[in-house]
Amino acid sequence: MGMAVLAGLFLLFITFSISYGIFTRALSLPSPVWIIQFNEYSLLWMTFLGSAWVLSRRKHVAVDIITSRLGPSRKKIADIVHSLLGIGVCGLLCWYSALITLNLFQRGVTDVQAVDIPKSLVLIIIPAGFLVLTVQFLRNLATSLRSTKAGAQEAATQKPASESTKGSTGKTGEGRKG
Repeated sequence: MGMAVLAGLFLLFITFSISYGIFTRALSLPSPVWIIQFNEYSLLWMTFLGSAWVLSRRKHVAVDIITSRLGPSRKKIADIVHSLLGIGVCGLLCWYSALITLNLFQRGVTDVQAVDIPKSLVLIIIPAGFLVLTVQFLRNLATSLRSTKAGAQEAATQKPASESTKGSTGKTGEGRKG
């Protein structure tokens, strides 16, 4: 939740800094040179700070053309496959982006713009964000597996009861006309 709040603060920063830049230009004053640079950084950070929170709420963009036509048991399987793919992709991207960021840090690469900033400080959010996404996909997988197991146990306990009901009503001939 804290990361989502921080993402929201970045959004507010973008909104107010761009508004400030427009306001200063309207008054024929020089606009601050750092606005574009820090808004670029804010967009990157906002994306990676908020993505795991959105995934945890299951409010992310999803193409459900196929899954909307699946039955409950197949939807659970699709959720498990989705979580496994998410773990694999986000884990791989976390590892690779961490290597890149570490390399930039070791070489002392600087992002030279209006304000010079070490590039590794700008990009550190990418491996951190993918790490949190990987953990969230693991949590989603655990939830899907628990619900699948609970559904299987519930179906197993309800099956004998429904069979005994069918047997008692169907064999006695009660309720038949004629």
